[in-house]
Amino acid sequence: MNKNETHFQSDGEVLGEKDSSTRVSETQEQKLERLKRELSSVPTEPGVYLWKNAEGEVIYVGKAKQLRARMRQYLTFQDERAKIPLLVDQIDSFDYLVVSNEHESLVLEKNLINQYAPFFNADFKDDKSYPFLALTKGDVFPAIKYTRERHRPDTRYFGPYTDSRAAREMADIVRRVVPLCSASCAEWRKLTRDLERGGTLPQEGGTERPCFDAHVGLGPGACCGWIDPEQYQHNVRLVERFLAGHREEFIQSLRAEMEEAAADLDFERAARIKGRIDTIQSLNDKQHAVSERDLNADVIGIFREETIAGVHVLIIREGRIINSNEFILNKGRDVPDLDLLRNFMLRYYDVTESIPRDVIVAQAPEDAEVIEDWLTERLDSSHGAKVRFVEPQRGEKAELLAMAEKNARHALMRYKVRTNYDDKRVNDALLQLESALALEEPPMRIECSIFPPSTVPIP
Repeated sequence: MNKNETHFQSDGEVLGEKDSSTRVSETQEQKLERLKRELSSVPTEPGVYLWKNAEGEVIYVGKAKQLRARMRQYLTFQDERAKIPLLVDQIDSFDYLVVSNEHESLVLEKNLINQYAPFFNADFKDDKSYPFLALTKGDVFPAIKYTRERHRPDTRYFGPYTDSRAAREMADIVRRVVPLCSASCAEWRKLTRDLERGGTLPQEGGTERPCFDAHVGLGPGACCGWIDPEQYQHNVRLVERFLAGHREEFIQSLRAEMEEAAADLDFERAARIKGRIDTIQSLNDKQHAVSERDLNADVIGIFREETIAGVHVLIIREGRIINSNEFILNKGRDVPDLDLLRNFMLRYYDVTESIPRDVIVAQAPEDAEVIEDWLTERLDSSHGAKVRFVEPQRGEKAELLAMAEKNARHALMRYKVRTNYDDKRVNDALLQLESALALEEPPMRIECSIFPPSTVPIP
């Protein structure tokens, strides 16, 4: 699909573009009548619709259980959202894609929003990539790395982190807990290239020298044959569980290994394992415990102003806040609460690998069941666990939601101070006023007088 296409009939036929001069001469009423006529060919099936402006740019993407009825609500103004009149005023054409069910329409909607970044869909205010921790699982010896990329199919990503320092610190902690190669290690890169070219695995006691990380216990010594691929893959699985927040079972596994090493009188190995357990427990001590229960949840708090919003996500695993992320959205009170939340979740959960059991929000979106099914599929639990929305009214979870909303407000305030957001808005408004009134310079002072109704001067 590209900007030169118009809408698709249900049988796949593409209608030709209308003559641009005809459209320019259309009144708003004529345009609405034309669009309503074209809607008669839209099927009554689930799918995704794309509203376009006169330049052919996609300005809004949405999904529907029944395409024709949902799209007609816009043109007849049965949709009472505040943005609808402005959106309809700019609509000139549309596309639609028919799918089999609501789940498919949700995934397609998410992908199209990412592709087109439509103006009327809420999106991240900062147009930047966020840090991730990645495991290069396509390699014989997968390595961990800090990165802002997120497109390699043979790599598993953990994040996003909105604090780059926290991401780098977590990478260091992971390698102290489970020795793993780093993608920045020159010896690992050399070994990976050799294996890709058909080279043989290094053997313990061979001529290869261990890298510095292997000397200090951060690396397992893949470069010099200290570990074989099968043992290394065990370490990779442990790291994946650790980064996913499953630390208690991780500690139990390490304790069993430590006891086994002690029983074999391998006290040096037992001491190394004890050091790893201490590293995890010290990390837990730094992280705020919020629940005595095994709470596995994301808490999403939102604070909105007129044209901008802050979002704060508390990531809670095993009853502890293991991370928190904050984002700024380019929409505020100009879109409904549920639209803002829904657009954020589609974007956020598309990039994160860490899917919770509970998503704690002030109010679940209208298509909550469809999003729950999508998140459950992404969770891919071996125990058949399902993701659910929670709307707490009181108690522990309500307090967590209040904490997230408070932090969202502070995130927004910090962003405004950092970017001089309010100053820019005032300056833009003054420049627009200067242009509208044909003034020689921006009006730096505006005066007005209030007269009683009977004394209003007549020009």
